[in-house]
Amino acid sequence: GVLLQNQQDYNGAVDSFQKAIHFRPSLALAYLNLGTSLIALGRCQEAANVLREGSLLDGTGLRDRSAHDNARIASLLQLGGLYAEQGKLQRALAVYREALHNLPNSYPPQGIYHRLGDVFAKLNQWTEAERFQLAALDAQPDHLGAHISYGKMLALNNSRISEAEHWFKRALKLAPNDASVHHHYAEFLQSLNRIDESCQSRIKAAELSPSDYSLVVSAATSLRLLDRKIEAEKWYRLAVTLRPNDARAHTNLGAILHLLGRSKQAITSYKEALKLQPGDPTTLANLAKLSSSV
Repeated sequence: GVLLQNQQDYNGAVDSFQKAIHFRPSLALAYLNLGTSLIALGRCQEAANVLREGSLLDGTGLRDRSAHDNARIASLLQLGGLYAEQGKLQRALAVYREALHNLPNSYPPQGIYHRLGDVFAKLNQWTEAERFQLAALDAQPDHLGAHISYGKMLALNNSRISEAEHWFKRALKLAPNDASVHHHYAEFLQSLNRIDESCQSRIKAAELSPSDYSLVVSAATSLRLLDRKIEAEKWYRLAVTLRPNDARAHTNLGAILHLLGRSKQAITSYKEALKLQPGDPTTLANLAKLSSSV
């Protein structure tokens, strides 16, 4: 089951984990993995039921009680994460608190503190959000997620911008080669209208993770808005390579080629976009403008 899950064959993984539960109905880890695969398939209500069932297994008679208890807590965290993603924040909060209340001594608490902090922030309960993010950082001073979450939270308060930047810079020092950290810092800089710095951070994120389509497009768009068209073209071309069947990627490339005055290449890109998404109004409008000027 785990092998199939790692290969993203979630239907096969579900079958395997269901068989594991049939033969070992007290195996909490099987419930956790089954729930994870069901979420990946979009079968969220089934996943919630399975994760809840796994979290309630008492584990009497098991040889490795510690592993069982850890799997039960992980099931609660997965369930809380599912509720948070669905916007059911009070349910997420209740589940995370349940996990914290039942936390075995062997389980590190910082992940739960961090999740609680994120949910409180979404509920605009800033005092509690800050308390739990600081608790996560106290328990694990190099907790990267808590650095980012705390920085994002502080950035919402204009009087604490310098503090926010301090935490983003600490995150960058902890993980200088983590693309997501540079992306979050870019978003922070963008919110302050520090456009050039934000663009550089977006480029760094894309350089660190050149297979991430969203980061590549973000870098390209940032460069285009700064009129750095030649550099933007490179990233838009990479975006097309990453998603050759995405009409928007071809339209974006066509637009930058249009701005660079390479009309024939731009028309080719627009036509490719229209093959993939016929009738797209943006692409049709761009193509019409270009054709009238050629």
